[in-house]
Amino acid sequence: MSHSKTALVTGGTRGIGYGIAEELASAGYDLVLGYRRNQERAQDTKGNLEKTYKTRAFVVGGGAEEEATVDAYFSCIDENFGGKLTALVHNAGSFWGGLPPSRPDANGSWFQGWEAYEYYQGMYPKCFIRLVEKAVTRMEDERGYIVGVSSPGCNNSGGPHLNHVMPGISKSSMEYLVRHYAKQLAPRRITCNVIIPEFTKTEAWDPMIEKLGASRVEDFFVKSYGMKRWSSPREVGGVVAFLCSEKAAFVTGVCLPVDGGFHLGK
Repeated sequence: MSHSKTALVTGGTRGIGYGIAEELASAGYDLVLGYRRNQERAQDTKGNLEKTYKTRAFVVGGGAEEEATVDAYFSCIDENFGGKLTALVHNAGSFWGGLPPSRPDANGSWFQGWEAYEYYQGMYPKCFIRLVEKAVTRMEDERGYIVGVSSPGCNNSGGPHLNHVMPGISKSSMEYLVRHYAKQLAPRRITCNVIIPEFTKTEAWDPMIEKLGASRVEDFFVKSYGMKRWSSPREVGGVVAFLCSEKAAFVTGVCLPVDGGFHLGK
């Protein structure tokens, strides 16, 4: 069974990305999913999606910050879907050198160095530009959807996280690009939005839980804000699927928190 809609999801084989992939598949999308290096898990994801949702799914490996990886995504789209794309979701992300520092260095600086800066610039704004510029040539007017995935504290809906400065400034740039592309693509009626999730129960939290302990993470973080609970990847994915549907055809240029009220503060 071949669906009539195709989505590219970077970082789409685990965590929030997999929740997005599931929701898009359930909404009738065929999929191209990016992953970094775990090929075995990527193949398992592909098999699960195809079996459960009777969809076509392809997986493409490589770091999203690399131009060659972006080229490979679109080669897959061209070869398997005739160069037609309906939705683009840039979800991929990771921390350079592990978690961001929890305190400044001996000089009082949070700056991790230019290598980290270049990595995050490649992962977020540079990758987003590469993705969008290629995607829009494969999207039909009135039938194209673009979604970026950001983090809290990258815009004026929440205070900046000092230990998140390097990925934060890069995601802030991506959020600006979302508004730029929304305005540029509005005459074609292609939408471009960004979501801002928080406290989503995925393995991305495992290092923090291992460092601080599960109860402290629950009490100090999750239960201190808004709805006082974790979200699931499927809850976040459902919002993305909505933004990648005709129901959201008049929503563009929006930075949408999906955080159970975290952005409202304590």
